[in-house]
Amino acid sequence: MRAFVAIGVVSIAALWMTGCSSAPSSASVRPSAEQDPKLASVEFGLVSLGEVAWDGFTMPVVARDGSAMAVQADSVPDWATRLGTTDAPKRKAGTVTIYPIEPSGLGLPRTQGPDLLLGRAWINREGGGAIVEEPQPGGARRIGVMSPSDGAVQWLLEDGATNTDAWVEDHGDGIVMIWCRRAAGARSWSVEQAAFEWVRCSWLPRADGAGPSIAATDGVEWSGPCMIDGVLTVIQIRDGVLRAMAFDASPARSEPTMLRSALLSMRGTREVAWQCVSAIGPTCTTGSTALLYHPRFSRLASWSPRSDEAPTLLPEGTIGMLQCGEHCVWSSSDRVWACSGPRADATKRVLVAEGTWIVLQSQGRTAMLARPIGRSLRIYRLTIAPPRGG
Repeated sequence: MRAFVAIGVVSIAALWMTGCSSAPSSASVRPSAEQDPKLASVEFGLVSLGEVAWDGFTMPVVARDGSAMAVQADSVPDWATRLGTTDAPKRKAGTVTIYPIEPSGLGLPRTQGPDLLLGRAWINREGGGAIVEEPQPGGARRIGVMSPSDGAVQWLLEDGATNTDAWVEDHGDGIVMIWCRRAAGARSWSVEQAAFEWVRCSWLPRADGAGPSIAATDGVEWSGPCMIDGVLTVIQIRDGVLRAMAFDASPARSEPTMLRSALLSMRGTREVAWQCVSAIGPTCTTGSTALLYHPRFSRLASWSPRSDEAPTLLPEGTIGMLQCGEHCVWSSSDRVWACSGPRADATKRVLVAEGTWIVLQSQGRTAMLARPIGRSLRIYRLTIAPPRGG
């Protein structure tokens, strides 16, 4: 199933490190279901899988099937390096570690660095792995995929430009990658698409399958592209105004057609745009709906790029949400809640756990959560099931 996490315009570390200095190794909770009778026979079980080093800022990325996860173990904490701006200094960006997720806990880690940044996507098929970025001399940046089996990186995009913020969609027997690109010496960004296929243990570009690009325009910046129900959705920053934009950019079109937009902020920056979407896990959609952080209201909101309706705000303080079977699990800065149904609902929520938790990924009635403990994360498996004898 789908996992959604977003953050405010405050730093992630400042928000998530408000949690306790310790966390339980396991717990079983039978919540009081006075507000949601449908949860009266449900039991929530938390089991610790292990603790990992973490930079305190970057969202971990989990494979769709829950078989592995990638973590930014350490990183350079400056926006220029993270965003790939023209004034980004050349320095060691950080290290990325991939952990297999086994029934008994986390497996043997694979680490690459010291010049690697974790992206926000995972290729969920043969030859797949975590999307990573590597800053290059002169401001260029290349994008690759890091294998969970041996930690090796294959570079998919390295053309002398600054390539960043990649998103990956399955397409036939291959993938389509969507990313932001700034040409060498330029200040404006474009949104690009390219198709790849796995051939003889290597990812190779293919001529068909990708839609048109959004051309670079002076005074316009783009951030956080993704595909939602066949619609290219991306954050636009123009004259300080931040908008979520929806385009028909299917392969059948020679150029993208704007469908609609949603105002997010009148005081937008590239940093705020990054925080709207880049702390969302490897999927940001559920059917035709996207989840993003709404900076005007400091909470998550859902938005359908095929609808003329404004984004719908989720409960106050919501920073992460996932679907877990027929239930919804979501987090605030100091609680994890659950309710029946597909969306967070504060009127019928039940408490699952206290403290600061990061929701990562779910599959069926099982989900992956993380608990910040200093500069590390304790990883948990959450199961939702009827109680014994229930």
